Amino acid sequence: MPTVFQPDFRMPHESAPHTATGAATNPAGAPITTRDTQHYFTEVAVDYSAWSPSYNMHFGFWRAGLNPLRREGMLVEMNRAIGRALQLGTAPADATQRRCVLDLGCGAGATARTLVGDDPSLCAITVTNVAVQNRIAARLDAAAGVADRMAHIEADYTRTGLPAAQADGAWAVESACYAGGTDKGDFIREAARLLKPGARLAVVDGFLLRRAPGRMAQWLHRLWADSWAVPTLAVRDEFVAALERNGFEDIEVKSLRWRVAPSALHIPVLATRFTLAELWKARGKLSPWRRKHIVASYCALALGMFWRDFDYCMVTARRRAD
Repeated sequence: MPTVFQPDFRMPHESAPHTATGAATNPAGAPITTRDTQHYFTEVAVDYSAWSPSYNMHFGFWRAGLNPLRREGMLVEMNRAIGRALQLGTAPADATQRRCVLDLGCGAGATARTLVGDDPSLCAITVTNVAVQNRIAARLDAAAGVADRMAHIEADYTRTGLPAAQADGAWAVESACYAGGTDKGDFIREAARLLKPGARLAVVDGFLLRRAPGRMAQWLHRLWADSWAVPTLAVRDEFVAALERNGFEDIEVKSLRWRVAPSALHIPVLATRFTLAELWKARGKLSPWRRKHIVASYCALALGMFWRDFDYCMVTARRRAD
């Protein structure tokens, strides 16, 4: 394995609490912090298996030929859409050479697992500050037969401790939103540091289209963000400007609104069935974060209806050669 796969730490870096205009709050009413996000994902880790047994913790990508009633196929297709966006090209002629890609805010590593499984020339490093997600990822890696080409580190993805300019590509699927501020500058700076010159970054996430959304959209955004322990969504234009400031070029923003709509429409039935089952098992007593997780599921679908204020996009960019 390349030496980059031997990080000399296993404990997360604790970053300062993130705050932003319109920032969400935790169950106690204070602004969301990194520690809140860790608590949230630790508490609801197993709940995500109801959405995807493979722990694809994101919306799906529909294309012609995929059955919109089969959610898992669309979820895996989103992973492959990320792979296409990285434009890694053909595998090296020397089979012993490996290309290294990074999943920043990986959840249980599902996107990395798909791409490594599809391409024997790839190795992946995934970064999360939630220990239980790495334990789930290791189990799923072994079942998929890719454990020898996956490394999961526990760290803050805005300061990973990994060596600079070694990654052949990087992505964040519905995870960049957990960085601070409306431009997600700390996340972008670290991604720029990690990527080789000419390598590409792909970010799939929800974005605010203006800093001051309409009253109802702002209320939904705050409720959604509070419920999923997100400080705030990025403002799309501010995010693009931060990419430019940090050495990225060939920046492209694509709306995936209609691509993800078929998977989003699975939410009402799935969330209602899950809620009733969990309330029955818990005799009506769910923890605050688990209740918020259910609320956020419904909010995500409602927020997507405010087209003037919100979009779900893929943003791609290339690290400048200089």
